Amino acid sequence: MLDWIELALKIYFCVCIVLIAYTYLFYPAIIWCCARFRVHEQAIDSSLVSSVSLVLVAHREGEKILTKIRNLVRQVNQTGVIGEIIVVLDGIDSHTNEYSKELQGAFQESEVQLVELPCNCGKAVALSEGVKYAQQEILVFADVRQTWDSHALSRLVEAFRDPQVGAVSGDLVLNDSGGGADGVGLYWRYEKWLRLQESQFDSVIGVTGAICAVRRKLFAGIPKGIILDDVYWPMKVIMSGYRVKHEPNAVAFDQLPHSAHDELRRKIRTLCGNFQILTSLPVILLPWKNRTSWQFISHKVLRLAVPWALLGAFISSALIATPLYRCMFFAQVFGYALVVLVMWTGTGSRCRILSAAVAFLLLNYAAWLAFWVWILGREHKCWTTVDYVPSPSETLQENLQH
Repeated sequence: MLDWIELALKIYFCVCIVLIAYTYLFYPAIIWCCARFRVHEQAIDSSLVSSVSLVLVAHREGEKILTKIRNLVRQVNQTGVIGEIIVVLDGIDSHTNEYSKELQGAFQESEVQLVELPCNCGKAVALSEGVKYAQQEILVFADVRQTWDSHALSRLVEAFRDPQVGAVSGDLVLNDSGGGADGVGLYWRYEKWLRLQESQFDSVIGVTGAICAVRRKLFAGIPKGIILDDVYWPMKVIMSGYRVKHEPNAVAFDQLPHSAHDELRRKIRTLCGNFQILTSLPVILLPWKNRTSWQFISHKVLRLAVPWALLGAFISSALIATPLYRCMFFAQVFGYALVVLVMWTGTGSRCRILSAAVAFLLLNYAAWLAFWVWILGREHKCWTTVDYVPSPSETLQENLQH
């Protein structure tokens, strides 16, 4: 091999490794250090929050809607603020039509409104339509499946006593489903820790869609077809000059997917949404338009590049005929083979290192597939709802709150 070709391959290999390390190691370390040295001076004003509108979007959720509405009604009563609940049924079929009549009969209270969309328009449009009926100061968004802690709403509302805070994200706790996606839980804990550091430094990049809130004056609607509504509108809030805060004490409960395949499907959709955000809202990459552009690029954009960096490191190390790079190539082969074996057989779930490796490979495989799904224009066809079987811990939580 010509010396200049070998040198170019070595440089390319090093660039790939640095990109991977920065994305998952160096950036978290840097943002942690930045969060330690930045203190937000809060001008607390208890008069800022007096009322909330809870917007719940449902599509073919069946009887779970009743349980969720009861949970939200209790939340409003416990918080002591003026509250209303807006339920948006995204798409009406014969079964949903019958169930909407049951909903109307079950909740005659003036604070519960039912909005019926004749066709399935997607969550972005359904949220925007629901907000049109909202009359209160703070918008609170929720999903049907998750169960909220009894103090979740009050802790979301409390965060708005700081006038610098424009939106708040709650904390999603994933219970073990007993399936084959345990490493996903470990990755999610890493992700929540990273979000907390970003929030303490400036703002979290995106919110947890199952439990979040925003000042009504800052919510300008979401364009039709946006997949990641929980990234799109928070970035708009940030670019309006406000903070988006992560509140770890406002907790919602969900569960891990039953299998790695279910998680793969979910991540493909999410990562397609990241590609979509870049094309629909490109100004978020400009520092003079978005003060958190560095965070967004480091947290969101570079993760889309990591699969290609992994592939580049693998190929370049295979082409360099020196003992060191040949050893690194075979180390990669062994590592990938081991992770695929663990994923295929379901063994090694009790080993945190192997579980983390499985989650890392799953995430990057999903990111690689998401690129092709997005580039082919099939991002709206890459997802069907995953039906989770409630875990014992989730069922217990629901019973305790009833």
